[in-house]
Order: sequence, then structure tokens, then C-alpha cells
Amino acid sequence: MWLFLIKYIASTYKETLLLIRDRAGLSMLFIMPTALVLIMTMLQDSTFKVLEEKKLSVLVLNQDADTFGINIVDGLKQSKFFHVIDSLKGKVLAESALREQVAAGNFQIGIMIRPNASQTIRENIKYRMLQQLPEEQSGIFGSDPVSPSQPASIDVFFDPVTKNSFKQAIISALQEYSSMVEAKVLFGVYSRVFEDMLDIKLKKQGVFSRLVNINEQYAATDQHVAIPNSVQHNVPAWAVFAMFFVVIPLAGNLIKERESGVSLRLRTMPGSDLAIIMGKVTAYFMVIILQALLMLVIGIYLLPLLGLPQLDPGHHYLALFVLTATIALAATGYGILVGTMAGTLEQSSIFGSISVVILAAIGGVWVPVFMMSDVMQVVTKLSPLNWSLNGYYDIFLRNAGLMDILPNLTALFLFFVTCVSVSWWVNTHKNQPV
Repeated sequence: MWLFLIKYIASTYKETLLLIRDRAGLSMLFIMPTALVLIMTMLQDSTFKVLEEKKLSVLVLNQDADTFGINIVDGLKQSKFFHVIDSLKGKVLAESALREQVAAGNFQIGIMIRPNASQTIRENIKYRMLQQLPEEQSGIFGSDPVSPSQPASIDVFFDPVTKNSFKQAIISALQEYSSMVEAKVLFGVYSRVFEDMLDIKLKKQGVFSRLVNINEQYAATDQHVAIPNSVQHNVPAWAVFAMFFVVIPLAGNLIKERESGVSLRLRTMPGSDLAIIMGKVTAYFMVIILQALLMLVIGIYLLPLLGLPQLDPGHHYLALFVLTATIALAATGYGILVGTMAGTLEQSSIFGSISVVILAAIGGVWVPVFMMSDVMQVVTKLSPLNWSLNGYYDIFLRNAGLMDILPNLTALFLFFVTCVSVSWWVNTHKNQPV
């Protein structure tokens, strides 16, 4: 036991000295995650602001100077998402001009409300009402015949480069406004029927307001609820990505020791080879903990100075520390495994970097898991970066405690134990090239 402890302390001291002396390499371990968090957060935050704050310019040609057309245009104007333009250079829009402007890419969306849309809606409502009334009441709307016609028409023109999210937004808005106007027209027709049939004059119709309110809430029952934003997602995502990128210097260190003969001399020392492995784990473990601490400081203090939201780490600090420590173990364990299995420095650097990128891609760092196919949503559960990211999301966004993230902690720790065990077995039972 004493030999193991002495060898472990010596190995940890050696690795720490090597890290401190390699100032350029050590600085990259902190500069890279800092740059990733800053750049990706600012990029995505700008995207969110474009969607949330900037209005989408929409060309509108209303050829129905009646209830339907007027209410649709008013609804678009009152919306916080659309900037309605009905004239260009002081001239009222024509259909040809609207098409040309959208086709040229000057505007992404053009809306044209066809003539007599309101009258068409009224006639269709009257026809449907007559189908419900007894035959003796067929003349309630006068002697003129009432016949069904094609539904009122709104033509929406899109620039081919328009994103689907914008298309869905404008179509949903038009459908909502259309439904409200149809209900308003229906109310007016029924009012006249009541007056004619029952001699009951309804009170003047007021503003046709919503009958159902949709309240947006978060499902967390705890009072502490973090609002999802670019910072809450990007800081943990790219911090985890950077933590696992420690595989490159760690694996490279193992390769250099083998090629220089240092590894062989270390193995001639009394005691288990596991002590040497754990010494490396400890040194790089401390580096990763400092990486994570730097990411938290940036998220809490630096990003707000740049006009970005502030990171809310929650109040389960013990869970946050334990999760970070377990991720650090998993990342160092993976680095040890890659360095043990790789034959050359080139192999370790290429495989290590590409494998981390792949694990990040399938783990949800770049593409949200819910946007993946059913097959990929199963595959993503195999990535340790996904376990790590889900753990941080649970703490930051779902206010989870230590017991809530226990499955993620267990998976990460077993991954670490597996990596170290395989590396130890290979070092013990397989001849390593010197």
C-alpha cells in the first residue's frame, strides 16, 4: 500500500510539473473552451434576438375593403412579429409589384387578400344556416337565391430562401386572425337572423375577444426556475466538449513517454502500474476542474458584461461539484484509454480529436436531441458527453439535486472505471513499444 501511495504521489507530482512547464499547451486548455463559449453563445443569442425582437417585414395587398380584409391587416399590424408594408415609394401596391418584390428577394413574404372575401364568407355562412333551418324559413335572407361558393382566398407568396420557421409563423398568424374574423362575421349574420325570426334585437357587438387563454409556464414546481436561453445551454455544452478534449494532451503525453523510454523506466519501479495511471488522472483532473470553474465564472460575470444573459447555476452546489468531478474523471479516463491503445502520436491526436467531435455530435452538443431521428435518439444515449450535458441541464434548468442526477453520475463513473481498467490491463499484460 505504501509503495502504491509513494508511486502515486511521485507520478502526480511529475505530471503536474510537466503541465506547469508546458505553458503554451496548458493555456490552450483554457483559451479554447473560453473562445468556444463566447463565440457560440454570442452567435446563438443573436439568432434568438432576431427571432424575438426584430419584426419580419411583410408586403400586404388588401383587395377586400370589408370586414375580413380590414381585420386581417389590423391583426398583422398589431402583432409584435410583423411589420406590415402596404405601399412602396408612396404608391399603393399592385399584385405584379408584390410578386416582383418577393421574387427579387427584397421581401421574404407577400400577402394578398382577394376581392370580395368578406362577402364570400357571409354567403357561405348564410348557405350553411339555410341547410339547418326548416324549409318554411328558406326566405329568411330574402328572395335572392343563396348558393355556396369557393372559400375566401388569401394568397401568400414566399421567397424561396425563406426559412420554414418564418413560413409557419405567418401561416399560423393568418389562420388565427382568419378564425377570429370568421367568428365575428358569423356573429353578425346570426344577429340579423335572431332579429328577423324572433324579433329579438341583440345588443351591439363589441370587440370579439378570445374565449380561451393559453398560459405559458414551465413545469418545474420549485420556486427556483431558470429560464432557458443561449447561456444556460451553451456554457455547459461547450464546457463539456472542452473537458473531453483533454484527451489530446493526455494521450500525447502517454505516447511520448513510451517513445522516449520513460514509460519503461517507470514500470521498473516497485509498485503497481495503476499508481502511475492514477497520478496522471489526478493531474489532469485538477486541470479540468479549473476549466469548469473558469466556464462558470465566464457565464456568471463576463457574459452579462457583453450584453448576454447571466448564467444561473441554481443552488444545488454539491450536485454541481460532484457532477463536474465525475465528468473530469470520465474525460481523463478516456484520455488514458486512447493514449494506451494508440501506437503513435499522430494516431492518438487524430483519433482523440475526431472521436470527441463525434461523441459531441451524437451527444446533443451541436444538434438538440429532440431534433434527431428515432434511431439517433437511441444512439445518443451511448455518448458520455450526453450523460454529462443532461446532468448540467438537470441542475441548471430543472433545479435537480444530487439524487436526481444519480443515473448520469453512475454512467460517467462506470465509464471512467472501464477506461482505466482496460488501460491498466493492457499496460500489465501487453508489451508496449519503447
